[in-house]
Amino acid sequence: MRYAEARPLIRSGDLLAWSHRAPFWRSWHDFKIAMIRSFTQSEYSHVGTAWVIGGRVFVIEAVMPLVRIYPLSKAGEFYHLPLQAAWSDAALSFALAKVGHPYSQLQAMQAFFHLPASDDRWECAELARAIAAQDGISLGDKATPTAVVRAAQLRGSTCTLVTP
Repeated sequence: MRYAEARPLIRSGDLLAWSHRAPFWRSWHDFKIAMIRSFTQSEYSHVGTAWVIGGRVFVIEAVMPLVRIYPLSKAGEFYHLPLQAAWSDAALSFALAKVGHPYSQLQAMQAFFHLPASDDRWECAELARAIAAQDGISLGDKATPTAVVRAAQLRGSTCTLVTP
């Protein structure tokens, strides 16, 4: 589905996922993503949470070097998984309070083996799980992108590819 068609369907609290399947490594970033996917045995390399405000659609995500809010229209090809989240004041406040916190590549690589430590550093799946939990939505007991996507699918979310 094209972004222009998908945009009106995206709601605050929905899960967004990326697979980043570069055919070869063109940059250090491509190499790091490949290593994280390998360590976490993830089909998906990244997840984030949709935030719709003022007629705009953003993603709240943990990326290097920190948690940020980014325009979804500039995020390239992604998968949309509706979560039917209430997007409560608690979820919004929690998500916004994490913006600017540091990202942890080490925690992203360790996520396959255990849940990340309770600290002020975040990796993408850990953040998406924590935001969804504010609305009573469980996205599983593992903090990898693929585990979070699968948990959303087990809740009945469809996974739709959205292209620019």
